Amino acid sequence: MPTSASAVPDKRAAILETTLELIAARGFHDTPMSAIAKESKVSTGIIYHYFASKDELILELYKEIKYKMIRDVLADYSEQAPYKERLRRLYHQLIRYYINHPKEANFLEQFEHSPYNDPNFQEVFRDELTPFIISFFVQGMQEGVLKDMRLEIAVQLSFGVAISLAKQHNRGVLELDEEIIDSAVDASWDALKK
Repeated sequence: MPTSASAVPDKRAAILETTLELIAARGFHDTPMSAIAKESKVSTGIIYHYFASKDELILELYKEIKYKMIRDVLADYSEQAPYKERLRRLYHQLIRYYINHPKEANFLEQFEHSPYNDPNFQEVFRDELTPFIISFFVQGMQEGVLKDMRLEIAVQLSFGVAISLAKQHNRGVLELDEEIIDSAVDASWDALKK
């Protein structure tokens, strides 16, 4: 059940949490502002005080979730570790995030396959991800550790696979354990290494 605004002192946070829960359960189109207001126990006017429109609310929710995911995945990441160990660490962290945050994972999936996912909007996250992507993929290619390929392909061969495995786990299709994750890391590494 969505968090009520009265239980959370920050109404903005309550609105975002309620929106996340409703969209995870019902989707974007079945989550009108009136439902968000009712479930969060705030007036529609209060929602519009914080967010100019439903679109702005959804974009803000996406930004908050994406930044938290990036911070969680990059926690304790070391650029000094060997490339394969960096990949292993990030792979495990990304899978753990998706498994431990199923509502957020569901929301990200819906968002990234919707008209909201404008490539220009994704530029917002470039500053957070660029140092990692450059140091891992681009630098790895320049140093001859990784195959020379388009960055988008390298990302899909690694983190796209990790996300796909986590989604299958969340759906009950595949039970992930450390051994399965490590074998997936090894397969991704074989696809990336020179």
